[in-house]
Amino acid sequence: MKRVSAAELRRFLLDRLGLAGPLRPAGEAARLAADLAMIQIDSIRVTGLRNHELAWLARSEASVADFYAMLYERGEFRETHYPVFAVRRDWVPTLSHGMPDLRPGSKRTRRRMLTLMEQVEQQIREKGPMAPSHFESRRVRGGFNMIKSTTRALEFLFSDRRVHISGRTQHFHRLFDVSERALPELAQWQAPAKAEYEHFLMRSALQVLKTATIEQWADRVALHYGSWRGESIKRWRSLVEREAASVAKPAKVTDLPDEPVYWYLAEDEAGWKSAAGAFEADHPARIVPPLDNLLFNRKRFSQLFGLDYKFEAYTPLHQRRYYFAMPVIHGDRIVAMLDAKKAAHDWRIVGFEQLAPVPAEVLRSAIHRLARHAGSTKVTASARLPRDVRKAVVGKVS
Repeated sequence: MKRVSAAELRRFLLDRLGLAGPLRPAGEAARLAADLAMIQIDSIRVTGLRNHELAWLARSEASVADFYAMLYERGEFRETHYPVFAVRRDWVPTLSHGMPDLRPGSKRTRRRMLTLMEQVEQQIREKGPMAPSHFESRRVRGGFNMIKSTTRALEFLFSDRRVHISGRTQHFHRLFDVSERALPELAQWQAPAKAEYEHFLMRSALQVLKTATIEQWADRVALHYGSWRGESIKRWRSLVEREAASVAKPAKVTDLPDEPVYWYLAEDEAGWKSAAGAFEADHPARIVPPLDNLLFNRKRFSQLFGLDYKFEAYTPLHQRRYYFAMPVIHGDRIVAMLDAKKAAHDWRIVGFEQLAPVPAEVLRSAIHRLARHAGSTKVTASARLPRDVRKAVVGKVS
């Protein structure tokens, strides 16, 4: 078994996630996205940039427009629904194979909505891609509280693979189209056998995580299957424990408590060598969003980076420290936590905590780059920021 230090594993993880070394050229962005396989989509835009846009910019010199071209124009990725991810197109048929919610309550609701589902599907077939806002209907329980019954019908149609997300409106509402237009390959696709399907779940989960303990791996398998479907995590933990050695390779982390074993795919073996030379002082800092691939497993992040992270956007105001806290990476360390808000043409830093030394120019360059992509002309900062940080980053966007 390979024996590594926590620092070596951190570097391996960052390298595999495209967060090490110089930013990737725009021409390599689509290939990097394919390696990531899944990028979480979120509509919060407090910084002027959404989660997936920030994740894209943290890795590549490609523009935000390039991300949407890959997703909605070229169709190299497809957007999934609950949870909402941009996913490699070749994964979507198998990943969506287990979408239907099999719980009794869901089955009863589905039966009551069959007629409405048929009506919604027919409208989309006749009129082209439609958003939930295009339908008028009564409200029913769903989502965070109450949603339109037609929105619930769209959710069932998606889980039945009869419609897929084909784009977004100007206000970032999902556009649904019938599958024969949005994902025509589904018509010829054959459902895999149980063993093949479970093998896909294991491989896809670890390809997304890049490295994980058995427990972290099982958690991700549950998500790919559909954690909302009511299946016990014990099933996936047992599967991963039983099949891990046939899918991946182990590495024992010798300087962490209890020497945990992390697993990685054989095709990532070269990452140990490339990670060893991927970190230089003049490399850019990366500002990653709360739902970045690096943070897909918070326990792993805490164990490897020594930092507990919480996404506080839905935490009551009086209980939160940040709203949209973004870790800042330089080298193989988290050097700061940054919270920012776009107001008119200002990109305003409203929260900042420095955790490790970082060159002032490196920090300024990373912040100003995001501000520029957000369409801001000036970086400002709260009076609570340390004076030296304010001096380093405040000013016209460069």
